[in-house]
This record gives sequence, C-alpha cells and structure tokens, in this order.
Amino acid sequence: MLPATGYSYNGLLQKRWLYHLVFWIAYFLFGALISLSIHRIFDGHFYIELVSLLPPDILLVYLNIYILIPAFLFKRRFFFYFLSLLISIFLQSALEIWLHRLYALSGTEVFIPVKDFTVRNFSIQALNAIYLLGMTMGLKFVKDRMLQKELLQEKEKQHTEMELSLLKSQLQPHFFFNTLNNLYSLTIQKSDLAPEVVLKLADLMSYMLYESGTPTVALDKEMLHLENYIAIEKLRFGLRLTLLFDKEGPTEKIKIPPLLLFAFIENSFKHGFQRTIGAGTIRIVLKVQKDHLFFDISNPTGNEPENPNGIGLKNVIRRLDLLYGSRYTLDLVQEENIFSVHLKIPVV
Repeated sequence: MLPATGYSYNGLLQKRWLYHLVFWIAYFLFGALISLSIHRIFDGHFYIELVSLLPPDILLVYLNIYILIPAFLFKRRFFFYFLSLLISIFLQSALEIWLHRLYALSGTEVFIPVKDFTVRNFSIQALNAIYLLGMTMGLKFVKDRMLQKELLQEKEKQHTEMELSLLKSQLQPHFFFNTLNNLYSLTIQKSDLAPEVVLKLADLMSYMLYESGTPTVALDKEMLHLENYIAIEKLRFGLRLTLLFDKEGPTEKIKIPPLLLFAFIENSFKHGFQRTIGAGTIRIVLKVQKDHLFFDISNPTGNEPENPNGIGLKNVIRRLDLLYGSRYTLDLVQEENIFSVHLKIPVV
C-alpha cells in the first residue's frame, strides 16, 4: 500500500488550539526576553501589562486569517483585502498606543516614549503588526499546504484501493467462469473426478471471497490455493499435461498481495496449454531470495502466439503498478512456441 504520511489531518485539527496556545506563549516569551535582556526590566508589574497587550495582536491575526483572507484574498478581491487590512492595522496600532498611554500614566516609565498618538508611534506599531501578520500568514500557508498534500495523498490512496479492489473483483468472476466451464466438461463426460473438482473449487471460492480481502496474505496460504487450482486443471487435461512446480527458499514468513499470481497461472492454461494439440508442459518456479520473490512460468502456445495484451495480463500489470510502482520487474517473453513470464517483486 502507499506509505502513510507523517501528518494526520484530523490530528492537526484536534490539536490546533494547543499549537495556537504554544505559539502565543512563545511570542510573549520572546518579547519578554527582549525586555529583560536589552531593557533590563525586572518589574513584574510590567510583564503583567505586557500580557494585556497580546489581545490586540491576537485579534488582528485571527481577523486576518479567518475573515479577511477567506473573504477577500482567496476571492482575488485584492483592493478590499489590503484596504481592510490597513484599516485593521491602524485600529490595532491605535489600541496599542492607547494601552501604552494608560500604563504610562499609571507609572510604568518604559511606555512613556510610545504613549502619544504620533506618526512615529503609529509607524512603529504598524511595522510590528506587519511583522506579526507576515509570520503568522507564513505559518498558516505552510500548514494549509501540508494538510492539502495529505488530503491529496489520502484521496490517491482511496482511489488506488478502489482500483485494486476492482481489478481483483474482475479476476474472480473471470476465474470462476473458466473453472465452471472445466467442471461442466467433466460432468458432460460423467467423470468420477467431478466431485473432487467441486471440493477444490469450494475451497478456492472460500479463499477468494472471505480470505483475500486483506492487503497481504501468507505466501504459503497463497501457494496452497494455487496448488488447488493447478490440481483442478490437471484433472481436466489429464495425461496431456505435464506440470512442473518448483519452490525454493524460505516461504514461511513471507506475505504477498492476495491473488497476485493467479492471473499468470490461469493465463498459462487458458491462453497457452488449451490452444495446443497433444501433450505439453507448463513449468512454474517460485523462489524466495533475500527480500525478493521470483516467479517464473512458461507454457506452450501452439501455432498461435500468446497475446500479452489480454485482459487478465493487463489487470495484473495494473495491480503491480499500483502496488509496487517501479519496485518490480516483469518480463513477458515469446520465443517460438513458448511463452514465459518472469516476475520479481519485493516481499515483507
């Protein structure tokens, strides 16, 4: 499946108030640190007054982020946005200066130089407001970009899962149709093998319908059901078919996507051996080596070459693309009257 992102959209929304609280605490502590280290102010009453200067800043920031930007900037009404922002900055600066004046009259000397409604004081407050707005807007846009990226990845993941499910569902009716045809042929012949085919088919149906809904299954379980399918085909073709199935390497702890190899084996019977007249050989090699699974299968094609663009192969190639991207290799080789598939996928 696609890798999970490092951020959670719901988690960010649930913890948004905490992030905002941390930001404003850090913003206040930064201002307090400057006052302490540069202006050498040790009066605790001053820092209480400094806290009361936060609400105008907070009001300006949230007015900009949650009202002005959505109402004007996102709708490309730039004139109204900048006009509204300038008015807001002016009013916020006036409120800050008024508070400075109030605290200066109550005896806090540090506010005396900025207590009057002068152009200089308005300019200082406006620059501070613009700095604060620029910083918060930057943080806001970065966060929104992260959330937008995660939502896009989540949509792509859901789309991929739906497409994988569709491809797998296309395989199952295709497989059951072919197997029922095999069973029909045996019943027409009144073969004693028909009951055995029914039992194996029931096992396969149970696996496909109830056990293959997970992203991965144990390779040993997948191989067991592959062998059931192969057994059904061997019953059908009898002595005409020589089938060699070699398994190598440790398979106990390996997992793969369910039904991934079925399409190749089914294809080898339906489009390969079924077209030949007389005896033929299908060779399957499944090998686990380090962190990769190698799967090779070859079948005779008779006089008519194999069509690598069949629906079954197209579906499985699409599944491989969605599951592994560029991390797999698949070679389809037509040589004289032999068609071969060579697959290499990473395993967990």
